[in-house]
Amino acid sequence: MRYRWKNSIWLLSVTIGIAAGNAQRSLYDQGRAAFDTQRWPEAAELMMQADAATPGTTDALLFAGKAFLHLDRLPEADGSLSSFIAKHPDSADALYALGFVQQKENKPRQSLLTFTRAAKLQPPTSEELRIVGLDYVLLNDYPDAIHWLEKAVQFDPANADAWYSLGRCDYTQSRFHDAEAAFQRAIAIHPADEKAYENLGLTYSAENMPKEAEQCFQKSIALAQQEAPLDEWPFWDYGNFLFELNRTTEAVPLFEKAVAINPTCASCREMFGRALCATGKLQEGVEQLEKAVALDTKNPKLHYELGLAYRQAGSPDQARQELDLSRQLYGSKAAEPH
Repeated sequence: MRYRWKNSIWLLSVTIGIAAGNAQRSLYDQGRAAFDTQRWPEAAELMMQADAATPGTTDALLFAGKAFLHLDRLPEADGSLSSFIAKHPDSADALYALGFVQQKENKPRQSLLTFTRAAKLQPPTSEELRIVGLDYVLLNDYPDAIHWLEKAVQFDPANADAWYSLGRCDYTQSRFHDAEAAFQRAIAIHPADEKAYENLGLTYSAENMPKEAEQCFQKSIALAQQEAPLDEWPFWDYGNFLFELNRTTEAVPLFEKAVAINPTCASCREMFGRALCATGKLQEGVEQLEKAVALDTKNPKLHYELGLAYRQAGSPDQARQELDLSRQLYGSKAAEPH
């Protein structure tokens, strides 16, 4: 009887263990199915449950981290991937994913160290080299950023995002001919790339090619209007282009649209206000500039523009106050350590 009792206990424990394993496997399988069909919230939740059921026995945390990354839930992605790497330090897949998360978290130095660890285990892809380039952008090291982005497009000439990122860096460094070529390559690969058209328009404008620039801005807006949610910057950039050409009346509705898309955009309200003032709608312009200042109170340029608007509107005391504040803020910015 005693033997049978012990045997029964053993069988019961085995049965429970098998049941627990099957339940965990079911959670993992469900999570993997959700991940493979890009149901990111479901995948993240199921993979976290799968790992909690039997910690560390699967790569559930790896997939949870990637799902959190797709959801832009960066702290959770960082935590899941870091926990997985602690138990699996030789997982290049997890290290590259964590490096991507750290770049998005604005931790470029940590990201570069993580990518270096990963590269010792497995050569990087074009996309991973692109993220390395973006790390150097965050560090304001554009020569190194351009170096790695050029490597990225050499690895995979069909990587439209890498061409776009390279174009942005070239544009920032006033390498307009190179930027033009990079944005054109991005558009050739992805003809519906609204941001590539927008930035190609900026590049043509910098190269004093207004006809070509305007065509690109118009194409960018047409593409932007097909997407959700709407992005304010194509409207801002086209409006600013027209404003600088003294086509202010045409610029006003573009700035108005940008403000409608993002009411918290101080730069959008600034340019809307300036354009309204330039077309004689002083009170409306002042109101927009006041709202811009309220959104970014430490910006000396906004106080300066508001001061000019007050002066134009016949309010000299308010104008003097804003212009004085602008000078003080410019002085404090100049005194800040670099």
